[in-house]
Amino acid sequence: MGIEFYKFIGAKKEFSMEHRLLNIALIFGFIIALWSAVTNYFLGLDCFLVLTCVISAVVMAGLYYLSVVRQQYAMTTWLLIGAVFLIIPASWIFNGGISGSIPFYIILFSTVGATVFWGLRRLLLIAYFIVIASTLIFLEFNNPGLITGYSGIAERYIDIFVGLITTIMANTIIIVLILKHYNQEHEKAKCYLAESRQAQENLVYFSYHDALTGVYNRAYFEREVTCIEQKEEGIGIFVVDIDRLKFINDTLGHEQGDATLIHATRVLQASFGENSIIARIGGDEFAVIVRGVARNDMEVIYRRIRKNIRVENEKTAEVIIPLEMSVGYAYSLDANRPQRDLLREADNKMYREKLYRQSATEGSIIQTLKKMLLARDYDTGIHGERLHNMIANFARKAGIPGSAIADIQLFAEFHDVGKVGIPDHILHKPGPLTREEREQIQRHCEIGYRIAQTSTDLLPIADWILKHHEWWDGRGYPLGIKGEAIPLECRIVAIADAYDAMISDRPYRQAVGHAEAIEELKRYAGTQFDPALVHIFTTIKWNSH
Repeated sequence: MGIEFYKFIGAKKEFSMEHRLLNIALIFGFIIALWSAVTNYFLGLDCFLVLTCVISAVVMAGLYYLSVVRQQYAMTTWLLIGAVFLIIPASWIFNGGISGSIPFYIILFSTVGATVFWGLRRLLLIAYFIVIASTLIFLEFNNPGLITGYSGIAERYIDIFVGLITTIMANTIIIVLILKHYNQEHEKAKCYLAESRQAQENLVYFSYHDALTGVYNRAYFEREVTCIEQKEEGIGIFVVDIDRLKFINDTLGHEQGDATLIHATRVLQASFGENSIIARIGGDEFAVIVRGVARNDMEVIYRRIRKNIRVENEKTAEVIIPLEMSVGYAYSLDANRPQRDLLREADNKMYREKLYRQSATEGSIIQTLKKMLLARDYDTGIHGERLHNMIANFARKAGIPGSAIADIQLFAEFHDVGKVGIPDHILHKPGPLTREEREQIQRHCEIGYRIAQTSTDLLPIADWILKHHEWWDGRGYPLGIKGEAIPLECRIVAIADAYDAMISDRPYRQAVGHAEAIEELKRYAGTQFDPALVHIFTTIKWNSH
């Protein structure tokens, strides 16, 4: 019922609250006028009175059409007020008095006027209707000869009673609906203000905070540096850069890069006090302002950062590549020294440390990758060692010169390096993989290729890592090349790796015997594997363990 009614009052975005209130008043004005016409007709009152009520109903209906259908709010408002001013005198003149219930219609119309006017105009309109109604009642009751159309005093009081009840009911409904609308709009306004305040707070927060890490951003840091330059003493500045973040983003994806940034933020928050200002001033760079410290405190904080890096690396499983950071700091007691110089000194120290650490960075990456592959291998490193020896024998039989054996062994060791970027729950899933999980697994070739390109040690085998899952018939991935377009080293490792995988236990199946594994290789010769190399492999005497 309520939903249907609100359709009649224009519950659309085009209708303002005042416009909907006007429509409510018009609906009930029409109902009251029509009701008056019917009751007066059955009471046998003067036909002019009935006609006046009918005209009033027609006027209200016309104004409703203009307001709701044509959406002419301003025009409807002025026509309504003009109609009210005409209806009241016309009712009094043409009916030889105000005929009992007319004063109550005046009260109703004053409510109508009150809904569409505001401030002083509302007060003046209501005052006008009260004055004119009181004047007409006074004239009528002091001049009984003006009263016509009633057979007796009882009939007149019945008319007055009906008009009074009808008007009270109508006014009550209008006022309730108006209050309901006011309350709804008030609640909407409160919600809007709350949302606005929250949006403003968020805007202020994010204008000075980094969205990912939650620490301050460069804009806030620059503002604080300006404030420091107002003759403050005992100031220290740290500049911290995350090592290998670009490598992590390029190889393992930005999700791992984001995890590394959050990891670094926790380290810094654990290393500095609440009065320190930690800000992310670049993609992989943080700066920290420390107030009220002595020179010796700076070295203590530096050692604390190094300790917290080790602690966090030991206890977190969120990042694949352990966190490393280059740190530089500067300190000054001279209030007259420009703080930009202090920041520049800390930045230069950080870069000198980064250059010193870079010589060991690449080697540490290789060692880290070896540890990660060992931790993720199904049989705790035996697979890699066995494959390492198998490859050397097979490669010689396949015609690989002795000088190149080391390269293909390195390839065999790191061909699956891209799997460090694949989640464990997919890599070690005991049941069959979904299509999305298979697609994610297949990404390890490209991930491994990007990892190898960042290392001078692995760069020579980067192309092999990319292509080691290509099939002889072209149905492999990621490039779909076939035949001898696949590097020989990839075809050799594919056969040896498949054989070793079949004779090893996996989470999703038990190991098979040597003979069964050889038969499986022969079955896929010419499709997955190079048939000539499969023939060479099957002629070699292999141990099944």
